[in-house]
Amino acid sequence: MITTLYIVRHGESEGNVQGDIFGVDPPLTPRGIQQAQALSLVFEKITLHHVYASRLKRAHKTAQIIADKKGLPVSFHEGIRERHFGSLEGKTGVYGKEHYGDSYEKFNTASAVEQMNWKFVPDMESFGETLSRVVGAIDEITHAHKGKTHLLASHANVMLSLLVHLKFATFNELPNGSIQNTAYIKIEKNNDIYSITETLGITKK
Repeated sequence: MITTLYIVRHGESEGNVQGDIFGVDPPLTPRGIQQAQALSLVFEKITLHHVYASRLKRAHKTAQIIADKKGLPVSFHEGIRERHFGSLEGKTGVYGKEHYGDSYEKFNTASAVEQMNWKFVPDMESFGETLSRVVGAIDEITHAHKGKTHLLASHANVMLSLLVHLKFATFNELPNGSIQNTAYIKIEKNNDIYSITETLGITKK
């Protein structure tokens, strides 16, 4: 019995256009709303049984636009929220590179295991910690609704951790910008094995 997940990145947010702000809770831009509306058309001919979202505004609004077209409610799940950036929350990517540039450079040459556990500041979540809670969330969802198709509106770092974990690509093959707004990963679970069967809006280096 195959259970299907569409892991979707939210539409363009105000944080994206203000320099890729780490974390916090910016809403979608008008363009982001248009992107979510366009994505809802992609799902017109795809049967969805449940729609889940991170509680953050950008993911919730994206999910709501798709769910409304399907006549479905949106359920929140804390396990698919964005990666927590600790003392970098609210800072921009430019700030991160200015203050932690050496760590950024070392990340690019680190081993895959080191990258999964890498932290630019001590109080942030590593990709590995993010992955652990995300896998826990999708295990819970797929166990509760076997054989169904679910959409999960989430975030780029959540998707990045899954793409690397499921051997789609390495971190170095998915630099910043590789996962577009409203990109998705289609994952199928069969006999407790997860595999990526389709992607949209994701470009490997």
